[in-house]
Amino acid sequence: MLRKIFLGVFATAMVLVIVYMLGPKTNKEELIIHFPEVPTRLSELEQYLHHREDTVIGLKQGNEAYIQWADSLNKRKTPYAIVYIHGFGAGPMEGDPVHRFLGEHFGANVFVTRLPDHGIRRANGMEYVTAQKLADAAGEAFQIGKSLGDSVIVVGTSMGGTLTLLLASQQPELAAVVLFSPAIRDNGERLSYLFNPWAKVFMKSAMTENGVVDMKRTGEKAQFWSEIQHFNAYESLGVLMYSAMNPETFAKIRQPLFLGYYFKNDQEQDRVVSVPKMLEMYAQVGTPENLKREQAFPKSGDHVIASTITSHDWQGVLFASIDFLENVVGVQPNPKYQEQVEEMARAKNLVESLDQ
Repeated sequence: MLRKIFLGVFATAMVLVIVYMLGPKTNKEELIIHFPEVPTRLSELEQYLHHREDTVIGLKQGNEAYIQWADSLNKRKTPYAIVYIHGFGAGPMEGDPVHRFLGEHFGANVFVTRLPDHGIRRANGMEYVTAQKLADAAGEAFQIGKSLGDSVIVVGTSMGGTLTLLLASQQPELAAVVLFSPAIRDNGERLSYLFNPWAKVFMKSAMTENGVVDMKRTGEKAQFWSEIQHFNAYESLGVLMYSAMNPETFAKIRQPLFLGYYFKNDQEQDRVVSVPKMLEMYAQVGTPENLKREQAFPKSGDHVIASTITSHDWQGVLFASIDFLENVVGVQPNPKYQEQVEEMARAKNLVESLDQ
């Protein structure tokens, strides 16, 4: 009798184990970036972008991809082009004004991209994002940068930093990498559970209502960040980070690299993504020590360190980025803006001395 009970319990347990193991789960992917052909004639490139953005239904004003020309009256290729890649649920304002001022300071054309399914107001916002689509968008942004400049510098914030690192690992032509709070891992690594059987079913039920998260954003945050985020977008972010952000990827990166992030102390630091994982990445990249820099910005007070909307020290981020590009990468400043930047730096130093 006991033997039959034992066999019954064992059989039930085995069935439960099999059901668990066969449950739905998210799988990691090998993300190979595709580099599409884009127009090389600058007039055609503008038309290409305008057509792409003008045909997007529900695109919120101020979230369009755009080109900032070094000279709008004489549009031509510049020695360097700067490409900005924004983060998860964000848009161009996430790096504004730092990316614009970098372009002005160096006399460089700037391309500010809009990632797939971002910047759109609709009830199922970001539902159609995939990790591969995001990777390919980084490839397209690089190609546009090549049309705009002889060499391409890529600046990425948060998930845009993730894509920038993936791009750098697969595109040796990339001249330099500037990372603001890159998403190597989400803080707390909750998205890691997606790769366990049944976890995404339970997470979707716990995190969302009808499959989406209402971010409850208002004002400028609602205008320039996503208001509704579908669970599929979180799954895609998890696939991107946990598939690609690893020592094997980092070892392939040899370009000059700057890392900036928010950290003041154990209590006051980035709570969106993991600072320790950023520093692990920094130690593991193949970039020679003399070609890389990392800097904490304790006064920024926010995960998004390069935007006037969120950061209390975007100027510090700007000056550190300029210093890196000038003195490590060797990019020559535009004399027209050099004096203005020096005046801003003096004013910032004066304000800080009065605060002490």
